[in-house]
Amino acid sequence: MTTSTIAHPTPRQAPQALFPWLISIAAQQWKAWKAARRAVRADELTWNMALQDARVMADLSRAMSATAGQR
Repeated sequence: MTTSTIAHPTPRQAPQALFPWLISIAAQQWKAWKAARRAVRADELTWNMALQDARVMADLSRAMSATAGQR
């Protein structure tokens, strides 16, 4: 029988050190999700207002045309 020459990986972090890291990642993801939902809600409100007011729709159209022309 021969001995293996494969190097063993370095030991993993202790669970006590890993848990706070996981919590911080989860908190960042939660904040990003909340910000995205807030932006979607603002877009929905703006769109609903534009559907009822032609001036707002015209403003949106001009802004979207200007943005498309910059690319």
